[in-house]
Amino acid sequence: MEPHMIGPVMVKRVFQSAIVLFLLVTVLFFISRMSGDPVLMLTEGAIEPEEIDKLRAAYGFDRPIIVQFASFLLEIARGDFGESVRTFEPASEMVKSRVGISLRMVVPAFMTYIFLSIPIGCLAAVKRGAIGAFAMVISLVGQSVPSFFLGILYIYFFGVTLRWLPVFGSGSWEHYVLPIATLCGYPLAKYTRLVRAQVSETLTMEFVRTARAKGLHEVNVIRRHVLRNALLPVITTMGVDVGTLIGSALIVEAIFAWPGFGTLVVEAAKTRDYPIIQTAGLLIGFLVLTGSIVADFAYGLIDPRIRRSA
Repeated sequence: MEPHMIGPVMVKRVFQSAIVLFLLVTVLFFISRMSGDPVLMLTEGAIEPEEIDKLRAAYGFDRPIIVQFASFLLEIARGDFGESVRTFEPASEMVKSRVGISLRMVVPAFMTYIFLSIPIGCLAAVKRGAIGAFAMVISLVGQSVPSFFLGILYIYFFGVTLRWLPVFGSGSWEHYVLPIATLCGYPLAKYTRLVRAQVSETLTMEFVRTARAKGLHEVNVIRRHVLRNALLPVITTMGVDVGTLIGSALIVEAIFAWPGFGTLVVEAAKTRDYPIIQTAGLLIGFLVLTGSIVADFAYGLIDPRIRRSA
């Protein structure tokens, strides 16, 4: 992307994302307030009404809802996301510590299915015989099996029956194998099919035939001409799928008792821990929007037509 085009395009994307993020903040705040009184949920009527009123006042729940919302926006602007109503710890610190645990699973899974799906998809597109058919059958099966069912199968065969790998918790590297394999299942199958379809379509285009006619080696044709064009829709899909990856990670964490971000969100939802729910929701929204911006930026780097139309 030309230097003079980077600024306007990025400013436009960031401005749009800021609007979406503000709407997300608003929705999170009012929906969480509609779910009930967290003070009553936590105390379960075990303390006197006067003490309940004091707790409401301490967290600002006794103020008008609009005043609470304005205060909430000001606190976010200062980087203060409040304290958990269960543990009285800063919500941002609790989310940060759990996100670190989840990233140990999510990042390796992301890198694994991206670096495997591209060569497998290319191979399936180029080798139309048994190899391509086998890759497509495996991809279809992978997309048909839900993550939670795949995780249960892994636990049964590799954990219970063969006893090769631990199935719960997080500790040594062995604890990472099954969760990462479970998280990779669906996206690996999806991106393999997507890459295969895009490469197959690109191989039929005129500029590919021209490159071959010039005597270029087939590997160079694939690497320099086919992949550069075939991966454009893949890059866009990656950015959009950030939210799907996070949602899948929540399910995988529940299956393997992984003490990460997903477990924290579930606990917070059960107890109506507003600060945790709101902080987690904002983080998820921020990651999804960031993934979309990065995908748009990468798309523009690869395809000059996007730069001219931006």
